[in-house]
Amino acid sequence: MNTLVQMFVASFVSIALSVAVLLVLSSPLMNILRRLCPDEAAASFWLSYTKLMLTISPLLLVLIADMFAHFSNPLDSVRLALMAALAGLLAGLYLIGKRLVQFVKTKPGSTP
Repeated sequence: MNTLVQMFVASFVSIALSVAVLLVLSSPLMNILRRLCPDEAAASFWLSYTKLMLTISPLLLVLIADMFAHFSNPLDSVRLALMAALAGLLAGLYLIGKRLVQFVKTKPGSTP
């Protein structure tokens, strides 16, 4: 497979995973942001920011991995792209969760 085609396939894998995660998270995240932010404009901004970061970070890791790893088997290249995209999503989700948990209030007597 052509190197350029491998890069596009890897990028597509990353973007597809990001879109899938964002489809699952967008509505609940917007509900939380509406409660936490002072107004609708702020909530919309932070939702857009999160969507952008959860798309860029996995794609960046995929492109970096693609730049340094060269496989003769195209399946290995796609496998690496999938792992890099998942790692980027995991890191992004961890950072978002770590930040949002600071604002979540728990009931008295329950463990945080």
